[in-house]
Order: sequence, then C-alpha cells, then structure tokens
Amino acid sequence: MINPSDASFFPALQHLLSWTSKRQQALAGNVANMDTPGYQARDYSFEQELATMNLTTTAPNHIAPLEDTAHSRMYQVHTRLKPNGNNVDLEREMTEITKNGLQYITLVQYLNQKIRTLRAAINEGGKV
Repeated sequence: MINPSDASFFPALQHLLSWTSKRQQALAGNVANMDTPGYQARDYSFEQELATMNLTTTAPNHIAPLEDTAHSRMYQVHTRLKPNGNNVDLEREMTEITKNGLQYITLVQYLNQKIRTLRAAINEGGKV
C-alpha cells in the first residue's frame, strides 16, 4: 500500500488515475468498433505494467514515485473471432468498463479523503 505521508503518494495516485483513464478510453474504443470488420479488441494490463517498472527504494518502507504512463502496455484481447474478423466481446468489454470505472471512483474517493485529512490538519493543527 502507498504510504500517504510519503512524498510519492500523490504522484503514485496521479499515475493510477491516469492509467484507469487510459484504459477506459481503450475499452470504449473497443465498444465503438464492435461491428468494424477486422477490428481487434485492445486493453491495458496492469500486471504487465508492474512487471516492466523499475522500482527503487529510498528507505526500507518507501517506493519511488511512478514516472508516467509510458510503461503501460497495450495488448490485443484474445477472444472468439466473429465471421467478419472482429473479436470484440460486448459482455467482456462492459464488465471491464464497469470494473475500471469502479477502480477510478475508488481512487478519487481515496484522494478526496486524504485531501480532507490534510486540510483538517492544516486548519486545526495550530489550535490547542
């Protein structure tokens, strides 16, 4: 888990929000091209992205901030081909869009809570 007192907390959260946004665009593109002949569904793999990341530690319980989303790896989804050569599975895409949307909402709620906590600490910190 990311330590909210660590300087890498906000950049890491920004990275995760950017990643879910990029994934949502790819999934929406799949749905938009559901009937396009020869179109191959695409997605991003978080597991593949983690595997390519070079994490360095500055202390035993810290991880370095994530740089950018350039490490995100798009891959072609391997599902059953339709007669027109298209492989978009609407059920899969809608499930993944829902899961990804829930991840994004959860991250935003987490960020909002941390900002409220910081505001409270700033506003109430000098009061005794």
